[in-house]
Formats: sequence, C-alpha cells, structure tokens
Amino acid sequence: MSEKIETIYDEYIAEEKLKQGTKYEKLAAVVFKTLNTNDVVIHDLTLRGDGKKTAHQIDVTIESSNVSRRVLIECKDYDSKVGISVVRDFFGAVSQIKPDEAFVVTIEGYTRGARTFADDEGIKLAILRGFKDQDLEGTIQKIHIKGAVTFINQPSLTWVAANEQELVDFYAKANIEVVSSTRKIETATTFFYDKEGNPLENLQTVLQPIFNKLPRDPVSPTTGRHEFGSIKYVEMAGVLLGIKGFDYEFTSGQNVVETIVDQGEKIAILVFKIIDGTFDRVIFDQDLDKWTFNDTGEVTLK
Repeated sequence: MSEKIETIYDEYIAEEKLKQGTKYEKLAAVVFKTLNTNDVVIHDLTLRGDGKKTAHQIDVTIESSNVSRRVLIECKDYDSKVGISVVRDFFGAVSQIKPDEAFVVTIEGYTRGARTFADDEGIKLAILRGFKDQDLEGTIQKIHIKGAVTFINQPSLTWVAANEQELVDFYAKANIEVVSSTRKIETATTFFYDKEGNPLENLQTVLQPIFNKLPRDPVSPTTGRHEFGSIKYVEMAGVLLGIKGFDYEFTSGQNVVETIVDQGEKIAILVFKIIDGTFDRVIFDQDLDKWTFNDTGEVTLK
C-alpha cells in the first residue's frame, strides 16, 4: 500500500489496521459514493451470477436504488502499471455476474495489453491517486465575476388624457388646485377603473412590467411617453379621468457587484479520472470526511 493512500485513509476515513490493499478499496468505495450519492455502495461483497456456482469477491459494488443497475469495481493499490492479467481475471467475474458497468481502479495506470483487453470487453479503466499540485495546471481555479446592476429611482408620471373632451369634462368637475399639485401614490393600493368607476388592476401590476422594459441611463434622466392599448380611468381629486397613457421621467442609479467563485477552504486530496478522458474529478477533504462504513460494508454518512 502506498504511504500517501494510507495517510489519506487514516486521516479522513478511520485510523485502523487493515490487510494490504483494503484501505485503497475502501477509499475507492467512498469516492464512488461521493460520485453516486443516491446509490448503495458496498465494500467487499461476494456475488454469484444467475445460475452460476462460482462465488466472486467484489471490492466495490454499486446498486442503484431507483433503477435496476449494478456496477462492479476492482481496486489495485499497485506502485506499477496494472497488466492484462488483472483485467482478464476480473473479466471472469464480469462475464458471469453481467453488471451494467465494470471498473478497474488503480494508482499508476495500465499497460497497453490491459487497455486493449479492457476496451474489447467494455471494462472501464480509472485512476484514483493522491492529488498533486500540477493537477490544477490548465484548470480554472477561481472565477472573478464583476457586473453592474442599474436600477430606476422613483419615477415621475403625468397622465395623458384620452381626448380633449375627457380633459374638458374633468376640469369642469375637479378642484384645479388639487389637480395642479404633485403627489406621491402607492402603486400597490391605487387602482385603474372602468368608465363606471369599478376598480380594475392596481397601478403596480400595470406599470411595473412597462418600466422594467425601459432603457436606463445612469448618466442622464430618461424621459418618454407610453400609450396603453385602450382607455383607462384614474381617480384624481375625486373625479375620474380617462387616459390613453402617461409621460414619464426618471433617473437611474448603478451598483457594481464583484464576487469570486472558488473552492473556498476545501483541500484537494485525490484525483479520480477515467483514462478514456470521459471523466476527471478532484476529490476534496469535505468529500471524504463525511462518510464511514456500517457493519455490512455499506458506505454511510458519519
């Protein structure tokens, strides 16, 4: 067993005496559980194929809880490349048990013969080893995000009468001093009306989508006119006024937001990758130290 693997297992899983290679097998089981959190991952399981008499010791087995799926994993804590004999022997179990997937996992890699045989028989070859600083070369370690959020300050609205007659009738009934004044209104509790004076939707419901689409300039005020598709009525000085739209003016403010996305306080511990390049993952301390094993060898939360 490599000294680094033993140190990692003792620090993050459990400090215990185990036979040669077992800590690597159990470490691999935890890694596969990290990658398959919804599945049942078991270390050291004996299985037989349907109708077969031969029993096979499987280092790590994955059983999906929601679908009928089984994955078999053979682990080799070797300080040299795994040869064809290891993969060929494992294929004996694979051919009888017939799992949905099968992996061989080791530290240093595989010989050409092992890779060829595994490719022929559909066995995936993977590397699980201690993390090295050069593993981060060519990867994105931090993402700096900087953006500006432009917002509208309180706008000023002037209702535009639907027609001249609406305006004449309104001024004949309304208090001119009240009409000529500027006042603040709560858009959530102020309503548009129909011609008979029945309240319809509130101003917030109608105006917010309109203002959300208007251009915003943090340097100069924004002005313009918006016209509705039909006449709406508003209450002013106790009198209903039919309007076709409104003139608006507002200024805009801007907030600059900056943040950094990285791994925070996580410590990179292991690298797991499939040698065909389809998967490459760094395993961190937080991925490992939350798992343990129950009496049946299943990986469970501490």
